[in-house]
Amino acid sequence: MLRTGRKWFAASVLAALLALPGGAWGAGFDYGKFNQEVGLRFGYGKSTQKARVHLYSLLPHWGIFLLKPGQRYGLGLSFVVEGIVSIAEAERNGFELGFTPMLKLHLPLGTAAKFFIEGGAGLITESFDSPAIAHAFNFTPQVGGGFDIALMPQLGLTLAYRFRHSSNAGLYAENPAFNCHFFHGGLTYFY
Repeated sequence: MLRTGRKWFAASVLAALLALPGGAWGAGFDYGKFNQEVGLRFGYGKSTQKARVHLYSLLPHWGIFLLKPGQRYGLGLSFVVEGIVSIAEAERNGFELGFTPMLKLHLPLGTAAKFFIEGGAGLITESFDSPAIAHAFNFTPQVGGGFDIALMPQLGLTLAYRFRHSSNAGLYAENPAFNCHFFHGGLTYFY
């Protein structure tokens, strides 16, 4: 019963956030005016395997709109490059450092909010001790989705989820998959 209550509460908060910007916070915000975006997300990731790994991440990103949201077919498309710097809590703590080029598909939800799906594959060095990680150099295919919600004429709140796989793509005999669920929150500046 408590779980159902939490889900309804989360859905109500999200609905309120999506409804408010159009009339209150997002006055003057218009995705059609912007060509690029830059932002910083904070992330928390947790491994899906038996090996316990928690990641606390900073994810700076820069993107350019290839197709502005709301123009053709209502959808937008952008190319994004995202960095990642993480502190890893594992059997022996350590860090991650890498970058990922991605494509991001945008669906406007009115003039001051949009839903997006993003995905790509990057490179990462993972320097922490866990049975989930066999080598320090890995590839990171990932996919996720989220919302950008206007706060000011050029500033948006970003809330997102991402699934990330990390492995050495068979370059070495030992290649355990390190999969994790990521939850992101941050700010994006559109210009």
